[in-house]
Amino acid sequence: MGLSAITTPADTALAKAKAAKMVKTTTYKSKRKVHVRGSWMYSNTTLTHKTHHMTKYLYTKFYATKKVTLRKANGKVATYNYLKSKDGKVKGYVASTYVWNKWGYGKYSVKAYWKSAVAAINEDRVAQGLKPYKEDPKLDKIAQKNSDRMLKDGSKFKRDPEGTPHAGWIQDHYIAPKSNPIVHYKNGREWGIGSENSWMHRSDIDRPAFAVPYLMSAKHTSIGLGGTQHGEAVYEFVLFSHKD
Repeated sequence: MGLSAITTPADTALAKAKAAKMVKTTTYKSKRKVHVRGSWMYSNTTLTHKTHHMTKYLYTKFYATKKVTLRKANGKVATYNYLKSKDGKVKGYVASTYVWNKWGYGKYSVKAYWKSAVAAINEDRVAQGLKPYKEDPKLDKIAQKNSDRMLKDGSKFKRDPEGTPHAGWIQDHYIAPKSNPIVHYKNGREWGIGSENSWMHRSDIDRPAFAVPYLMSAKHTSIGLGGTQHGEAVYEFVLFSHKD
């Protein structure tokens, strides 16, 4: 036995009442790189058909091509952006509140991170009456190899400070959580300052007993830093050494 549905004038009026209405459309002169922070994607400006929940696309790169102002069913005015994923597979309208400029991460600068981290560490050392660390290109090279391997080897990573007698080290990494997937720093400078502060106060860092003693060791005189970025993750490795 089949079932059939009859649409009455009242049903039709209700459906129309639930649809959003266009107020204004602004087309961008050029595509804008954006990422999303949640909410729903709709297939059209009436907002009657949801296609994707955007928490599944926090790491997806989108282009925004236009902005529309809509009057929703409740009478409130809201702004939506028309988005299209870089690969063209996901497209539709998302509330502008959940659309953020730029793609999911900034360009990380190892040089800026290195310079800022050393400056921050030495500032703390001088404040405690200690001599500042000297920059050591050899230690930099070894530290960089270790940070690169942290990314490549994952949980199987084993540090290799070969060539650094009396070495101490700090290994650290940051992977942004799904709830906040965006690396907010535009360069490595903020990472340098933030990392040094983190090493001084965090208890969950790898080998925490190494952090403050080696950062503030009167015996250690040389330092080398390495940093590697991969998408939303940054890996850092620091080496300390002194000569006989």
